[in-house]
Amino acid sequence: MAQKKRPARVGNRNLGGGETVKDDGDKYAVVNASGRPVYPGRGVALNEAVRLATSLVNGAGLARVESDGTLTPGRLDTATGTFQAAA
Repeated sequence: MAQKKRPARVGNRNLGGGETVKDDGDKYAVVNASGRPVYPGRGVALNEAVRLATSLVNGAGLARVESDGTLTPGRLDTATGTFQAAA
């Protein structure tokens, strides 16, 4: 009788201990090192973008999707849990 295979372990996708990401109602995209979106779509909430960025691509970044469709690169300020546009 063949051995049963163990199910694959799923990584913990929590952001960490008690960190909270504040949803400001804007849409965000996960971008790669060249600034291009990693996945198609009109954007997701900030907490979902952070989760995707940590699980999709090494070195992925965040960008806010503006009303005209352009992307504003930035980062998550872990102290406040908000998006900070790159200067």
